[in-house]
Amino acid sequence: MQSEIDAAQATESFLRQQRFVNDVSHEFRTPLTIIRGYVDLLESCGTEDPELFKEAITSIKNSAQNMQNLIENLLFLARADQGRQPLTKVPVYLDDLLKKFIEAYRSPRVKFSKFPPCKILADGEFLKKMFAAFLDNALRYSTGTVKIDLTVADGAAILKFIDKGIGISKDDKEKIFDIFYRTDKARTKLSDKESSVGLGLSVAKWIADRHDIKISVKSKQGEGSTFTLTIPTI
Repeated sequence: MQSEIDAAQATESFLRQQRFVNDVSHEFRTPLTIIRGYVDLLESCGTEDPELFKEAITSIKNSAQNMQNLIENLLFLARADQGRQPLTKVPVYLDDLLKKFIEAYRSPRVKFSKFPPCKILADGEFLKKMFAAFLDNALRYSTGTVKIDLTVADGAAILKFIDKGIGISKDDKEKIFDIFYRTDKARTKLSDKESSVGLGLSVAKWIADRHDIKISVKSKQGEGSTFTLTIPTI
């Protein structure tokens, strides 16, 4: 009986690894295909067309950035899986951290009201990485503004990322934090030019778990999504 269980576990482990390799290959194939296509186009047409040249350079740059983001997130999750992703938690003011993050993000589509002061125990750099994952996700799947809202109640900070985009289906809600889930089944991007590296929310979930942050998702297809983070205060 034990040998059958071991064999089943080994088979499942192999299948997970195979799916992971296939997903990584898929994510790299898309930007590489875009880069190769524009390079071939520039070789055949030259650089005499300013508009074509600008489009090619922009697409190549974006695709290279997408690959860099993918590699960084893969390394992050690999270190996390091996227990080599240490956190240094210190008292920080969440409201100040959010303001600085939004200023550095520099998106005219991000809207927020005055944040109430609140102190938490956290690794600030990791939290900014988590904020970026939720904000990237909201902007990617909506065309309008994304609102960031912060309130404080009952010993916790309630942080919300609110968009009016395409929403998430009921079946997908529980799986959007799985690695590469969007690659196969989840939401369709509003633009094929947008990155679709299905790792950002996985990274965000890992960071949230290490900070005892609870995540809830409220969404309706065609009306938008709200990601709510409940963060313990000190």
